[in-house]
Amino acid sequence: MLISVITPTYNRAYILNKCYESLVKQTSQAFEWVVVDDGSTDNTEELILSFIEENKIKIKYIKQENGGKHVAHNTAVLNSQGELVVCLDSDDVLTEDAIERAIAFWQENVNPHNTGILAKRGDMVERKPICSALPKGVKECTMFDLTNKYGFQGDTILYFRREILEHNLFKSFEGEKFIPETNMYIEIDKFGTMLLLDEVLYLCEYLPDGLTAKYHSLLEKNPNGTADTYYKQMCMAKDIKTKLKYAVLTNIYKSLSKNKRELQFTENKLLLVACTLPAALVKSKFLKKFER
Repeated sequence: MLISVITPTYNRAYILNKCYESLVKQTSQAFEWVVVDDGSTDNTEELILSFIEENKIKIKYIKQENGGKHVAHNTAVLNSQGELVVCLDSDDVLTEDAIERAIAFWQENVNPHNTGILAKRGDMVERKPICSALPKGVKECTMFDLTNKYGFQGDTILYFRREILEHNLFKSFEGEKFIPETNMYIEIDKFGTMLLLDEVLYLCEYLPDGLTAKYHSLLEKNPNGTADTYYKQMCMAKDIKTKLKYAVLTNIYKSLSKNKRELQFTENKLLLVACTLPAALVKSKFLKKFER
């Protein structure tokens, strides 16, 4: 069994070595590393080519024009060969047994309705989880239910079936270079459940030039992708309180859009209309809360 580790990257040559070394140290070499350079202007290409020359692990390098992490992620998926695909950000690392554990867990537990594996992320220093506990007695569930039904919070590592990812790539909107990852996860949830692995397999730290540090700013600057994501969450929600919350958020970001024709909201139209005024009333206060 082969796993594809994919890394979309943009001007991160100064830290990619840590990512690479964590892959070299893997206890199982049953993986490929697919690096998509999203138009970097630093020495990323030279660095990756030096890694390839070392011939320690299997590496596939692709360079493209800058289009955003989600576009680079799509390119990586379409150029992957593994049964499972896992995204490793350029400033993070995998634990030494992340590939070996994922393969063993998948082969021991997989059913046809499983879309992948969800495990924990930990901090780079102490390797302690940076997420809440997984729900007791729950062996598998959708990513949406994990958050909205069981109250799970925090970051995870996600291994997805490649065949599902290939047909559920990130959406792109004209002029936007970011979309919340949840947008794609909701589509994958429609195909089944994720196996829950209660182990830390991914280590990270949040850097000043990372996407996490400017997340809310990205939401505001890319309103169509954000509105579309909240709309999907509204449609997935099973209780009215959650539906109302996401309907308000959908309207807030839709109001920021300069190209509303791209947004096709065909379900729950009455609910969206009913939440237009509440969204307008809280919009300014809501957006100001996240200004940096």
